[in-house]
Amino acid sequence: MLDPKEEKLLEETYEIEKENNEMLRSLYRNMWTGRLLSVVYWVLILGLMAGSFYFAQPYIEKLMNMYNQASNFLPSVKP
Repeated sequence: MLDPKEEKLLEETYEIEKENNEMLRSLYRNMWTGRLLSVVYWVLILGLMAGSFYFAQPYIEKLMNMYNQASNFLPSVKP
């Protein structure tokens, strides 16, 4: 059917194709891993921001009340 040169060339092509397929699968897997880690990173950052605001909210409200009281008090003080 095939002469030895063609058979050898076909086998080499097959080996190269297998190697390329493994590299492509590795690239694809790394792409998805990178995307997943990026999503986890941003969810963590946004979650920490929301959580810190939730825990700091009482202190922020106290500061806002103090500011409002001071801004209401200062016009009544005349030099």
